[in-house]
Amino acid sequence: MSAKRTTPIKGEAWRAYFETTQLLTAELERRLKADSGMDFGDYNILLVLSESPEQRLRLGGLARAIAFGPNRLTYRLDVLERRGWVRREPCQGDKRGLEAVLTDDGRRVFRKASLPHSRDVYDVFLDHLTDEQAQAMLEVFQPLRDRLTD
Repeated sequence: MSAKRTTPIKGEAWRAYFETTQLLTAELERRLKADSGMDFGDYNILLVLSESPEQRLRLGGLARAIAFGPNRLTYRLDVLERRGWVRREPCQGDKRGLEAVLTDDGRRVFRKASLPHSRDVYDVFLDHLTDEQAQAMLEVFQPLRDRLTD
Protein backbone atom coordinates (compact mmCIF):
# COMPACT_ATOMS: atom_id res chain seq x y z
CA MET A 1 0.00 0.00 0.00
CA SER A 2 1.44 3.34 -0.98
CA ALA A 3 1.80 6.25 1.40
CA LYS A 4 -0.37 8.20 -1.01
CA ARG A 5 -3.35 6.00 -0.07
CA THR A 6 -2.87 6.21 3.68
CA THR A 7 -2.65 9.95 4.24
CA PRO A 8 -4.78 11.03 7.21
CA ILE A 9 -6.39 13.89 5.31
CA LYS A 10 -7.85 11.48 2.74
CA GLY A 11 -9.34 9.34 5.48
CA GLU A 12 -10.80 12.44 7.13
CA ALA A 13 -12.15 13.66 3.80
CA TRP A 14 -13.81 10.30 3.13
CA ARG A 15 -15.41 10.22 6.57
CA ALA A 16 -16.68 13.80 6.29
CA TYR A 17 -18.07 13.04 2.81
CA PHE A 18 -19.69 9.77 3.88
CA GLU A 19 -21.29 11.06 7.07
CA THR A 20 -22.41 14.32 5.51
CA THR A 21 -24.01 12.70 2.47
CA GLN A 22 -25.90 10.32 4.74
CA LEU A 23 -27.17 13.20 6.89
CA LEU A 24 -27.95 15.38 3.87
CA THR A 25 -29.81 12.59 2.08
CA ALA A 26 -31.81 11.71 5.18
CA GLU A 27 -32.85 15.34 5.77
CA LEU A 28 -33.75 16.05 2.15
CA GLU A 29 -35.69 12.79 1.83
CA ARG A 30 -37.57 13.52 5.08
CA ARG A 31 -38.60 16.89 3.67
CA LEU A 32 -39.48 15.44 0.26
CA LYS A 33 -41.71 12.80 1.86
CA ALA A 34 -43.39 15.42 4.05
CA ASP A 35 -44.05 17.73 1.08
CA SER A 36 -44.97 15.24 -1.64
CA GLY A 37 -45.23 11.74 -0.18
CA MET A 38 -42.47 10.45 -2.43
CA ASP A 39 -38.99 9.26 -1.62
CA PHE A 40 -35.72 9.92 -3.46
CA GLY A 41 -36.12 6.78 -5.57
CA ASP A 42 -39.51 7.97 -6.85
CA TYR A 43 -38.25 11.51 -7.39
CA ASN A 44 -35.12 10.40 -9.21
CA ILE A 45 -37.06 8.20 -11.64
CA LEU A 46 -39.54 11.00 -12.37
CA LEU A 47 -36.67 13.50 -12.78
CA VAL A 48 -34.77 11.33 -15.26
CA LEU A 49 -37.92 10.58 -17.25
CA SER A 50 -38.95 14.25 -17.28
CA GLU A 51 -35.55 15.14 -18.80
CA SER A 52 -35.58 12.32 -21.37
CA PRO A 53 -36.65 12.79 -24.99
CA GLU A 54 -40.41 12.32 -25.19
CA GLN A 55 -40.28 11.63 -21.44
CA ARG A 56 -39.58 7.95 -22.03
CA LEU A 57 -36.50 5.78 -21.59
CA ARG A 58 -35.56 2.14 -22.09
CA LEU A 59 -35.51 0.33 -18.77
CA GLY A 60 -31.80 -0.46 -19.05
CA GLY A 61 -30.96 3.19 -19.69
CA LEU A 62 -33.16 4.28 -16.81
CA ALA A 63 -31.51 1.78 -14.47
CA ARG A 64 -28.05 3.08 -15.43
CA ALA A 65 -29.12 6.72 -15.08
CA ILE A 66 -30.36 6.24 -11.54
CA ALA A 67 -27.85 3.54 -10.50
CA PHE A 68 -30.54 0.96 -9.69
CA GLY A 69 -30.23 -2.75 -10.25
CA PRO A 70 -32.93 -4.41 -12.39
CA ASN A 71 -34.85 -5.86 -9.41
CA ARG A 72 -34.93 -2.57 -7.55
CA LEU A 73 -36.04 -0.72 -10.68
CA THR A 74 -38.80 -3.25 -11.34
CA TYR A 75 -40.10 -2.84 -7.80
CA ARG A 76 -40.01 0.99 -7.98
CA LEU A 77 -41.74 1.01 -11.38
CA ASP A 78 -44.45 -1.29 -10.03
CA VAL A 79 -45.11 1.26 -7.27
CA LEU A 80 -45.07 4.21 -9.67
CA GLU A 81 -47.39 2.41 -12.11
CA ARG A 82 -49.90 1.72 -9.33
CA ARG A 83 -49.85 5.43 -8.53
CA GLY A 84 -50.42 6.24 -12.20
CA TRP A 85 -47.20 8.24 -12.54
CA VAL A 86 -45.36 5.94 -14.96
CA ARG A 87 -46.32 3.22 -17.40
CA ARG A 88 -44.26 0.60 -19.22
CA GLU A 89 -44.64 0.28 -22.98
CA PRO A 90 -42.87 -1.64 -25.73
CA CYS A 91 -39.96 0.37 -27.15
CA GLN A 92 -41.02 2.52 -30.07
CA GLY A 93 -38.24 1.44 -32.42
CA ASP A 94 -37.66 -2.07 -31.07
CA LYS A 95 -40.68 -3.94 -29.73
CA ARG A 96 -38.40 -6.45 -27.91
CA GLY A 97 -37.60 -4.05 -25.08
CA LEU A 98 -39.62 -1.96 -22.67
CA GLU A 99 -39.59 1.74 -21.92
CA ALA A 100 -40.74 3.60 -18.85
CA VAL A 101 -42.99 6.50 -19.86
CA LEU A 102 -43.88 9.46 -17.66
CA THR A 103 -47.66 9.94 -17.55
CA ASP A 104 -49.51 13.25 -17.40
CA ASP A 105 -50.21 12.55 -13.73
CA GLY A 106 -46.52 11.79 -13.18
CA ARG A 107 -45.54 15.12 -14.78
CA ARG A 108 -48.02 16.96 -12.58
CA VAL A 109 -46.85 15.28 -9.38
CA PHE A 110 -43.20 15.80 -10.30
CA ARG A 111 -43.69 19.50 -11.05
CA LYS A 112 -45.55 19.93 -7.76
CA ALA A 113 -42.73 18.21 -5.82
CA SER A 114 -39.88 19.96 -7.65
CA LEU A 115 -40.33 23.49 -6.31
CA PRO A 116 -40.35 22.66 -2.59
CA HIS A 117 -37.58 20.10 -3.11
CA SER A 118 -35.45 22.68 -4.91
CA ARG A 119 -36.02 25.16 -2.07
CA ASP A 120 -35.00 22.48 0.43
CA VAL A 121 -31.80 21.69 -1.49
CA TYR A 122 -30.86 25.36 -1.34
CA ASP A 123 -31.90 25.72 2.29
CA VAL A 124 -30.05 22.66 3.55
CA PHE A 125 -27.05 22.68 1.24
CA LEU A 126 -26.43 25.10 -1.63
CA ASP A 127 -27.02 28.35 0.29
CA HIS A 128 -24.17 27.32 2.60
CA LEU A 129 -21.58 27.03 -0.20
CA THR A 130 -19.50 29.77 -1.71
CA ASP A 131 -19.11 29.78 -5.49
CA GLU A 132 -15.52 28.63 -4.96
CA GLN A 133 -16.69 25.64 -2.89
CA ALA A 134 -19.29 24.75 -5.50
CA GLN A 135 -16.58 24.93 -8.19
CA ALA A 136 -14.31 22.66 -6.13
CA MET A 137 -17.16 20.16 -5.74
CA LEU A 138 -17.70 20.17 -9.50
CA GLU A 139 -13.99 19.58 -10.08
CA VAL A 140 -14.03 16.58 -7.73
CA PHE A 141 -17.41 14.98 -8.42
CA GLN A 142 -18.02 15.54 -12.12
CA PRO A 143 -15.02 13.47 -13.28
CA LEU A 144 -15.75 10.86 -10.61
CA ARG A 145 -19.36 10.55 -11.76
CA ASP A 146 -18.26 10.36 -15.38
CA ARG A 147 -15.74 7.60 -14.56
CA LEU A 148 -18.28 5.60 -12.58
CA THR A 149 -20.99 5.86 -15.24
CA ASP A 150 -18.80 4.89 -18.22
